[in-house]
Amino acid sequence: MAQSSSNPFIIQVQAPAASFATFTLTSATGGANLPFTLGQAFRQGQVPAGKFVGSSLPGLQVTAKNHWPDGSLKFATLSGRATLAANAAQSYTLNATGTANTGAALTTAALRATNLSAAVGAGSYGTASWSGADWDAPFMAWVAGPAMSSWIYRKPIGSDAHLVAWLEVRLYAGGAVEVLPWVENGYLKVAGPTSKSATYTFTLGGTQRFSAAIDLPHHCRTVLLQGTAHSYWLGTDPRVAPSHDKAYLQASRLVPNYRAAVPSTAAAWSTLASSYTPLQQSNYAGAMGQTGYHPGIGLLPEWDVLYLASNDARGLPGVLINAYSAGRYPIHYRDESSNRPARFSSHPNLVLGGNSGVAGTGSSSTGSFTPAATGTAPPIWDSPHHPSVGYTAYLLTGRYYFMEEVQFAATVHYLKNTDNYRLFAGGVFQSASGANTVRGAAWSLRTLAQALCVTPDSDTQLRNEFAASLAANVDWYHGIYVAKPNSPQGMVAPYANYADGSGKYMEAAWQQDFFTAALGYAIDLAPPLPAASATRLGALFAWKAKSIIGRLGGTGDDEYLYCDAAVYTVAVAPANRADFNGGTGPWYASWGDAYAATVGKRNPGVGGPLRGAYFPDPTSYWGNLQPAIAYAVQHGVQGAQAAYARMTGASNWNQIVSGWNSQPVWGVAPRAN
Repeated sequence: MAQSSSNPFIIQVQAPAASFATFTLTSATGGANLPFTLGQAFRQGQVPAGKFVGSSLPGLQVTAKNHWPDGSLKFATLSGRATLAANAAQSYTLNATGTANTGAALTTAALRATNLSAAVGAGSYGTASWSGADWDAPFMAWVAGPAMSSWIYRKPIGSDAHLVAWLEVRLYAGGAVEVLPWVENGYLKVAGPTSKSATYTFTLGGTQRFSAAIDLPHHCRTVLLQGTAHSYWLGTDPRVAPSHDKAYLQASRLVPNYRAAVPSTAAAWSTLASSYTPLQQSNYAGAMGQTGYHPGIGLLPEWDVLYLASNDARGLPGVLINAYSAGRYPIHYRDESSNRPARFSSHPNLVLGGNSGVAGTGSSSTGSFTPAATGTAPPIWDSPHHPSVGYTAYLLTGRYYFMEEVQFAATVHYLKNTDNYRLFAGGVFQSASGANTVRGAAWSLRTLAQALCVTPDSDTQLRNEFAASLAANVDWYHGIYVAKPNSPQGMVAPYANYADGSGKYMEAAWQQDFFTAALGYAIDLAPPLPAASATRLGALFAWKAKSIIGRLGGTGDDEYLYCDAAVYTVAVAPANRADFNGGTGPWYASWGDAYAATVGKRNPGVGGPLRGAYFPDPTSYWGNLQPAIAYAVQHGVQGAQAAYARMTGASNWNQIVSGWNSQPVWGVAPRAN
């Protein structure tokens, strides 16, 4: 059933005053009136409700997608046409002094008038094609405006029950047409999911643009692209590459604040994906879930951070190619009744079935499972080790494809968990139950918060589903750890004791840091939660932040010495077992006791350099804890500033800081405001 998305558009007039951000356009070919679209985040309050974004580029269309709780603009797509000299970057400013324009939005009738035709073929499975009146019936209107309108189209490929061709089509003023095609092999409950091997083709305007033999596993998808192109154009590709104001994007709080400045000589650039082949590995781990450091792990993966922490032109392709490559994972469970990612409330008992390709799946109390899959096995998706996928790419481009990638990732984490452990439709990710672990719960919460952030305000059904799940998580954790006494050191229940039988409960400190960071990051995204849940989120974070603030303690006997904060495991209870759900422990009376149980001696009463944990490796446990303490400082948790000062005041602090310029993932710093 076709859906619509009402998106108010704003046409900008030239207004040089009060600029607050810039964006830059560069064309490899140059030319007059070159069409472009990009995504743009906005700081809370800078474009208040009832105000409009202005720009130094006349005719810039701003299509609002999300708003902050105070009604100010949060995220929008920017579209327009610019005259650019070849390979000469041109910057434009944004401000809050624009005026609305009532120009008529481009329509599907105008799209049809271009004589556009498109077809996706899959060998013997059949073909999905569009021409003429087909353009009048999109699945969804994604953007509507006088400078650019875009629509989402879908058709089954032949009579196959699983294969579907999708198009995102952009029509620009002046008649330019841009198309992103992809093919998907994933439904929620349609019987017989299996791999589909064929020669897949894409034809645009009567000319074949793509042909490749692809063995597409179940619940995977791929854009039909090869090489360095990121979409197709009906006419000449204007080859316009946008670049964002990186400092402003980080100041928007939709991404963390990174202290790194990655030079063009950094080794990471030499391995960053620069071209695309369907289902390629790109920069993902060879086996998701492998031990040790991997650049995909963090609040954002390294390929996203490289873009944010540099102005190197290689950054944007690296983000987009890796986001396209996430289609290789079997996480795309599209509800056949809505043709959208599954709503949790519609499937309270449904759990992933056999051969899903998702690690650690649970059980259903009613025996409700997705159909077992067969055929070529996809690479394994493992939630405790999964990277953020599609999120930054969406912020940079505003593409529907990337938005859904984030939604699919959030949905599969719901589906993988045992129904009663996740509290059925509640979608709770328990740190010690089901298929999570502390880090699994942390990264699942991170992805859930991102999915809620990118889901447009107008998409109330999915937005409300993600918001309800995040609220359920906050309320559940708050009820156990804040509403009643619990671990005074701010530790959520571990999955297992790392030193069982030793008379003390040892937990991975870095996993606790991941959980703390995920909560702090979620606060920055200002999720649309019920007022009570929003208050509980702040309280839960303040309690959880004790686990990092306490480990960066001073020299008193009752403190944990900051020099040894970064450890693989930390003592969380003076017993082989501890009651986390009831909150009775037993618990250590002080951080000094926890320190003695962890390092084998009392606090020596004197500070010194940071040590252990592979210091000063920027990817070490000293790196892992940085986002947690950064958000604790930023959100004003008691004791956080003093703890941070002890760490950064150490004589060897700068040794690790320099390392984040080459491996920037963990180099998160507190914002000044």
